[in-house]
Amino acid sequence: MKKVAKHKHHIIPRHAGGTDDPSNLVELTVEEHANAHRRLYEEEGRWQDELAWKTLSGLIGKDEMMEEMYKWRRGHDKPHTGDLRRFGMANKGKKLTEEHKAKIVRTGKKQPQNQKDLVADALSMKWIVHNLSTGKKETVWNLREYGRKHNLGAAWQGNASRHGYSKGYKVKRLSLTKSTPTSGYRTKGKGK
Repeated sequence: MKKVAKHKHHIIPRHAGGTDDPSNLVELTVEEHANAHRRLYEEEGRWQDELAWKTLSGLIGKDEMMEEMYKWRRGHDKPHTGDLRRFGMANKGKKLTEEHKAKIVRTGKKQPQNQKDLVADALSMKWIVHNLSTGKKETVWNLREYGRKHNLGAAWQGNASRHGYSKGYKVKRLSLTKSTPTSGYRTKGKGK
């Protein structure tokens, strides 16, 4: 049974004055979360909701999302310089709590084995990729490399494999073959 990822959604978004109080939070699937922000954007017209909707639904990638955030925060006339450090400037000079330091240390740890296994499984499956704009269909083994080759952004593989579509491409898994301890994917670099 496949585990469905859940997101915590703020009923009143934080950018609209909402809090992290449990009464203001609800768990939604990624698709439900995207639709919630779409409805908020249609009702309220806030750019933050539009950006959340488009990013969560895979209509835009992380790079484009950062570009749009920069435009809205700094004014539409200034081009994005690629320097992401500016987003951390609000906390400059503030002392970190011990709890925050512990979180930073935990996130810096190596990728856990189960995450490596999931990546290996995704890389060892056969996929058909349908470019909706050209109508061209291709069979591929590695969605990540396909995304890189076609400049689709860093999040494309995850969005495409989870939702079956992303950025004008439909994807379908053709094989259910997953890597095994003897297939080579999980044993690379271990001397086997």
